[in-house]
Amino acid sequence: MRNLIGCCLFIIFAMLFTGCAGVEKEKPLLNANITIEPYNMSEKERVLISKTGVEQIEFFKLEGELKEDEDLQFFVEVYEKGKRKEELLTTSDEPNTKFEDSLISFGISTINNETPSLKLIAGIPFGLATTNYSNNMKSFSFNKLVGKKVTLEKNKPVYLVAWVGTTKNELRSVGSENGELPTGIEEAEVALLYRVLWINNVKK
Repeated sequence: MRNLIGCCLFIIFAMLFTGCAGVEKEKPLLNANITIEPYNMSEKERVLISKTGVEQIEFFKLEGELKEDEDLQFFVEVYEKGKRKEELLTTSDEPNTKFEDSLISFGISTINNETPSLKLIAGIPFGLATTNYSNNMKSFSFNKLVGKKVTLEKNKPVYLVAWVGTTKNELRSVGSENGELPTGIEEAEVALLYRVLWINNVKK
């Protein structure tokens, strides 16, 4: 009788264990999504930024978690007359895997010397990246391309900010709300697009 009771208890525990294991397998991964949304600065923060010499800047909040074989790439794409020409400020090998209220940003400052240029400033999760870009534009616009929280998709770029310049008197605007390649880019004389890309790590 005792052997029968023991056998029944063993079967019950085995079934419970199997059931719990099944639940664990079906449980979704926490922070499986990588999201980006605009960060709205307070008035005090805007005043502090104005003291740094940065003329235009946009901030975004980054949330989520990367797996060991994943990476985030941040870079600036240069378009001339609607065609992609080159990449600037390329960063990868992101050392962080978890992002909680992490801030990223893109801004510009004008450098006035013998060869006028723009200083491009990218705030990334683990630091700051800067470079200079030769600029002879007469006028420009600086636009945020994400108006609400967006969820990144693997290998699909999200465009966060656009700087558009022209040597003419008329400047055509570009626009996007959800981080797609902005409309009007094909008519832009020069455009700098700050973008992020979620990818699998490429083994070196």
